[in-house]
Order: sequence, then C-alpha cells, then structure tokens
Amino acid sequence: MKIGKLVKEYLTTYPDLKNYTLAKKIYQEHKVSNLENIRKTINYYRGSNGAKSRKTLLNETFQKPLTFDTRNSTMEKINTSAKVLILDIETAPISAYVWGIWNQNVGTHQIQSDWFCLTWAAKWLFEDKVYSAKLKPAEVLEQDDKRIIEGIWKLVNEADIVIAHNGEKFDMPKLNSRFIINGLNPPLPYQQIDTLKHIRRQFGFTSNKLDYVNKLLNLKRKKETNFELWERCMKGNKDALKEMEDYNVQDVRILEETYLLIRAWIKPHPNMGLFILDEKEHRCPNCGSSDLEVMGKTYNTTANIYELMRCSNCGASSRKRLGSANIKQKRHLLISTK
Repeated sequence: MKIGKLVKEYLTTYPDLKNYTLAKKIYQEHKVSNLENIRKTINYYRGSNGAKSRKTLLNETFQKPLTFDTRNSTMEKINTSAKVLILDIETAPISAYVWGIWNQNVGTHQIQSDWFCLTWAAKWLFEDKVYSAKLKPAEVLEQDDKRIIEGIWKLVNEADIVIAHNGEKFDMPKLNSRFIINGLNPPLPYQQIDTLKHIRRQFGFTSNKLDYVNKLLNLKRKKETNFELWERCMKGNKDALKEMEDYNVQDVRILEETYLLIRAWIKPHPNMGLFILDEKEHRCPNCGSSDLEVMGKTYNTTANIYELMRCSNCGASSRKRLGSANIKQKRHLLISTK
C-alpha cells in the first residue's frame, strides 16, 4: 500500500494521535518506508508544513490545530548559530519577625533568613533535554546555593538569548544577585525575551500568569502545588526538593510552548537573521526562516516606504530594510515637526 493512502486511513481512524506518535504506530505495524518519511507525510496531510501546504488542503478532513509540543514540534527548527536558553528558577521564601499580617512594613532588621535559590531548570530551544539542579538537604539548612548557581551561570554565560516569564524583573535580577554573592563574574552579554512583558503588551488576558495564559491557549499547564511544598523544602526534605525540581522542569517545558505560540507577536524580537546573515535570501527576524511571502502591502515611516513580508513558519510580519522610494521621489517629501 502506498504511504499516502496508508497515512490517510490512519488519520481517519486515529484523528487525535499526535503526529510523531501516529508515525511510530504506522511504522511499527506496517514496517513501510522509514519513520521520517511517514512523519513528513502526516505533517503534509494535516497541513502542518506551513501556510502554503495548508492552502492546498482546505477540503481535506485531516487538518488539526498546530501543536507546539516542541519535542515533536511541526514548527521548523531553523539552523542558526543562536543559543536560545529557556529558564526558570524557584527561590526560598524570606523569613521575618512581624507584628501583624496586614499592611506591614518589614524592616531589614526583622529578617531572620533571606531568600536563596532552591532549584533551577533550563533548556536550549527545540532540544529535548532539560537541565536542572536542586539543593541537597544540608545545603538548604545552610542556605548555600553556590553549587547549583555555578551550574546555571555556565548556561547563561553561553546563551545569546535568554527567555523567561517575568525574567526582566524576577529571574535574571535574582540570578545576578546570587552570582555576585557567590563570587561569580557577570555572564557574557545576552539578549532577553520576557514573555510576561510581551503578553501584557500585546494581549488583554484577564490574568497574565503563565498557567492561566496556557489554559486559554490550550497549551500544557503547570504542575499543581501549594506553599506547603516550600515549607517542606525549607526543612531539607529530600522528596520535597525533588518535587520542586520536577515542578521547575515542567515550567520550562510549558514556557517553551508559550514562547513558540506568541513568537510572531513579539515586537521587537531579537533579530534571528543576524545569526545567519544569508547573502541570497531574506530571513524572518523572529525565527530565521527564509519561507517568506510578500504581502502586497507597504509599511510607511515618515521618510520611506517598505515592502511587508510574512513568515510561513512562525507567522511573524517584517519589512525589508531598504526602502522603495528613491532619492528623487523623496526630494520634496516633508516630515511633520514635533
């Protein structure tokens, strides 16, 4: 049986199976072709290969909403030199003596124990492996996070771009605090993408918390937990620290999915084209893809006209760097004063 006909039959029988899972099932049951060819065929019939292929499949019944589970992502991984790190940290609470529970101003002299890092988790964009570290029970009791802080420092130092939810106000300043306290130099420069900032800027969700946003976008959710987990961690409970690490790892996985879904909306996004510098083709600034479509619409500034393009891989819009108007056309152009 031809691979296309076989795939269509399985798509009809198992419409809810993910692309990669379905490909493995077909391969194991029929031993036809190879797994990669089966997966590509499934992607085609489900319209997962971008806008161009979806246009030819409007009358097919196999299309599904794109999934951003990046372990089996249908979004193309563009071969760039950029090292994009997704990270999240979990910190210990601050303990202090207080005289009440409402509208309190806690002085530094009331602090009994300051915060420190309990766990961290990080992964490189599109890679399966999640790196993580947790304190040992004795390290918690001594409030010594030097060992695990050195590990996350090495990853941040290697990164070109760091992605975190509320990273600009929480994760990165907190990490910088632990870096200098533990005698480490500043990591080499990197660009930041704070998904919380871009979600607030572009959308009007009732809550911008990662778990709530993922609920609305039908993405994977955070692991359920409560403050009791932090209490057990602070007592040096080994099982609680492992649970905290697992919670941290899940946050990184779902953040990757969130980032990929909102990537086209991030303005400005660090220019991924600079990590390729292709002399022959235009590159999407958000993902680096060369699969771009001229939109037939212009982007006008006060001094020039630019041709607009849309990426078929991530959906982001961009404009050409060189304007369409020549010097003669701009000779009598006036610009408003402020």
